Amino acid sequence: MDVARAADPMDIEAARAALTKRAGGVAGTFSVDTAASVDAGAILSRATADKAAATADPAKKFKKFEAMVLQTFIQNMLPKDTEGVYGTGLAGDMWKSQLAERVADVMADRGGIGIAKSLLADHYLDGKRKVPIGPISNGPEKTEIDQQTRLSTSLVQELQRKAARSMTGDETTIKTDIKI
Repeated sequence: MDVARAADPMDIEAARAALTKRAGGVAGTFSVDTAASVDAGAILSRATADKAAATADPAKKFKKFEAMVLQTFIQNMLPKDTEGVYGTGLAGDMWKSQLAERVADVMADRGGIGIAKSLLADHYLDGKRKVPIGPISNGPEKTEIDQQTRLSTSLVQELQRKAARSMTGDETTIKTDIKI
């Protein structure tokens, strides 16, 4: 805003006329007044950024997460007494942090340690639709997976009972309502 205030009023009028001419004759609202200025943060809000990120590729999100984890690991692995390399105080800490961030980004882009791959493996493809496995989903897929898990667990428990009976020599049958 200081630049706009320092400008010659004639230059401001010439710029306003040129912008109006480019806009097809529609006059825009331009003011040097601080009360009439627009905050850039209001235009590029977090909601807008979150909406754009929601449509992004999920693999990128998982890579960013892996890069964040790797950055923490790398920062802790870097030597502590490095004032001669990075500098002292806050500036040295910033350089060290930026180095760790960049190394982590490169590592994550090249496969990392498998965190992103592991998180992406928690999904399966149903045609072109990606369906989460486990407690992530709350839809019919989760109900079906829960039912399969219960059936698998009951089958394993029944096999364990039979194995225990055969080891102990107890051939008495235990009636259950579970049909396998």
